[in-house]
Amino acid sequence: MFEHITASEIAGYAVGALLLSATISAPKIDSFISSSQRSSLGMCKRCGDLKLIACSKCKGSGLIKEGGPFNLIPIVGDNFDFGVKTKSPSSCANCRAKGHSSCPECSKSL
Repeated sequence: MFEHITASEIAGYAVGALLLSATISAPKIDSFISSSQRSSLGMCKRCGDLKLIACSKCKGSGLIKEGGPFNLIPIVGDNFDFGVKTKSPSSCANCRAKGHSSCPECSKSL
């Protein structure tokens, strides 16, 4: 089954797997490093003494986009051709369209 695979192809798969794992783990490593730097400076680990964190649902924008990638919703026209209709984003109910909420770590100490 694998008799036609060359050493270069195996090395390519290995490098690809390494890059994929690095891409997946990068945000976790970044958050670990930033929280350790904040704690070494005596700041709040979560918000850095800003007292606010971005909303986890809308990612700080205050708007929720519905309809999948690029905010497109497929529709069927009168002549049964597929068209595309855009739907306007709705305001986030989690943060009340502010895009942020108070930091739970800082609000515990107040």
